[in-house]
Amino acid sequence: AHGTAPQPVPPPLAFVPEEGGPPIPFHSTLHGGREIMSIDDTHVNHMVLERIFTKESFVFTSCTSGIAALDRIRDRQYLPDCILLDVMMPEMSGHQVCERIREMYNRTTLPVIMVSARSSVECIVEGLEAGCNDYVSKPFNRVELLARISTQLRVRDAARAEVEHVRSAKLLQKMLPEHVITKLTSNPSMIVEEHKSVSMLCSSIVGYSTISCALP
Repeated sequence: AHGTAPQPVPPPLAFVPEEGGPPIPFHSTLHGGREIMSIDDTHVNHMVLERIFTKESFVFTSCTSGIAALDRIRDRQYLPDCILLDVMMPEMSGHQVCERIREMYNRTTLPVIMVSARSSVECIVEGLEAGCNDYVSKPFNRVELLARISTQLRVRDAARAEVEHVRSAKLLQKMLPEHVITKLTSNPSMIVEEHKSVSMLCSSIVGYSTISCALP
């Protein structure tokens, strides 16, 4: 008997920001409307989910395999706002897909909710250990599913806001004196200062751009 040819492994997901760089964009930040990506090999499940999410003004996209989903995320250079990931799929299981995603994006960056008809404690724990944020059992309960997604999006948004706050603070430290930053952050309306006598020094440094890029 001929063996089954191994499935190609997708290359690493692209568009990972450098430390201190700008946050990775989501569908909602680039195009408006929060996108839910469903990864499931059963078309009927996609149809059910599409009806649920379009009524709630979400943008719904679907992939029928983990490999197709990873390719789509890589090729379009931005992330869905939340992923619904089926556990039992051919080629790559939901656990394998989730582990692949977590190699590049942590739980607070990209929420992943696993869905499965298997709802035992062992199955839920296995999904959480693979890196999912939450676990939902089939058949779907519409209210529960929407509540769990909303919770994950709120957590993601809060973590993202904190990252942006830290990034902005580091940028201000490179641009402004400490006493100006203190005034700006405590009371922006009182930032203006008056100086009766001011001396200015203008100088040019050869290769400044190269030097500044090398500074911490």
